[in-house]
Amino acid sequence: MSIPGAASSRGGRDDAEAVRRRAAAIVRASGMRRPPFFPERYAARCGVTAILSVPLDGDAVRLEHRSDEARRAARTMLLVDRRLPPHTPQWNGAVARGLGETLVPPGAAGERRRSLAEAAAAELLLPMTVFRPAAVHTDLTMDGLRDLAARFGAPLRLTARQWLASGLWHGFALLWHEEAGALRLWWRAASPEQAAPIPLGADAAAVWAPDSRLFATHRTGRAHHGVEEVRLAAGAAWWFVRFAAVRDPADAADRAGPRAVFAMVMLARGGAPNRAGRASRVRRAPRPEGIIAGSSK
Repeated sequence: MSIPGAASSRGGRDDAEAVRRRAAAIVRASGMRRPPFFPERYAARCGVTAILSVPLDGDAVRLEHRSDEARRAARTMLLVDRRLPPHTPQWNGAVARGLGETLVPPGAAGERRRSLAEAAAAELLLPMTVFRPAAVHTDLTMDGLRDLAARFGAPLRLTARQWLASGLWHGFALLWHEEAGALRLWWRAASPEQAAPIPLGADAAAVWAPDSRLFATHRTGRAHHGVEEVRLAAGAAWWFVRFAAVRDPADAADRAGPRAVFAMVMLARGGAPNRAGRASRVRRAPRPEGIIAGSSK
């Protein structure tokens, strides 16, 4: 059975590289060289005439095209949820995602469009030429992820996506969101050579073992890490995973939202790490003993 999205992974990588190049050119033209990178300074180069703080339901950002009868032309406005304080990581992420939408090819839709907009947003907030040297010297842990996010003033999701794109982290980032009493996969990102093997909306109970550290993290709020057995369409696999409790979604105004679990999946470079019994970072064991940690390292 094929992994979802594998057939179009090459085209997806090409599209992601193209939007990153467009975003990188905008960063260079802005003259900003060190973090934090202020996304509002990119607006004009993205064709956005104004950024407005307005009441929004649902997503924290929306592009809106308004006609200007006096000039007989349409103006592109970026609407941001007014509950987001300006220049916070949440606000920066929302603005960058909105601007990233302007760099996505017109034919892209659905998850592909959202993923490409995030790839562009990550490059706008965490330019690879500056981000990668910083990531090289950062531990690949949740503490390290939070440190990079704070340094660049970016949400965890965009920071994780850029770290994966850098080639320094091989694997996946998965955000599990509580919905109707169940944990479901709400967001995902993968390193360029990987296809995300778990579909959005998947029930965590169908993927992770009942005693998984994912559920312990969600229940207690404490960070956990260790070797986990996962059930995929291609069969059973063993992953080394770091879990941390977060508030989700990261760029929403409601910071008291339900607790979610952010998972950092670490895979070895090369081989076929998604299948149990093949080359991977860990060896299969009857019942792997994990490490429960008070910190996320």
